[in-house]
Amino acid sequence: MRKNNYGRIVHVSSRMGSLANMTSSSPAYRVSKAALNALTRVLADEVAQDNILVNSASPGVAATRMNYGGKAVSPEEAAQGMIWLATAPDDGPRGEFFEGRSIVPW
Repeated sequence: MRKNNYGRIVHVSSRMGSLANMTSSSPAYRVSKAALNALTRVLADEVAQDNILVNSASPGVAATRMNYGGKAVSPEEAAQGMIWLATAPDDGPRGEFFEGRSIVPW
């Protein structure tokens, strides 16, 4: 990506990794996603001059086997925010955490 002076990196995260909403359930998962969001910020800063955008995205609750039948969006709908980040223009967001096109506080 640096060689081509272009790139888009989208880390797949979860709202459970938001420090703003941290609770005691699933601590290992939550901490690993919070660490991924921190890595997103660090890496985004490291490659800022190389036209490489780095962001984290939560797909939300998607209708997959992992959801166990709960309320969810389709996998296609869940992917839309990540596709938006993966195809962002050069002045797109850097080092942010999204669900869909909305920034998630963390």
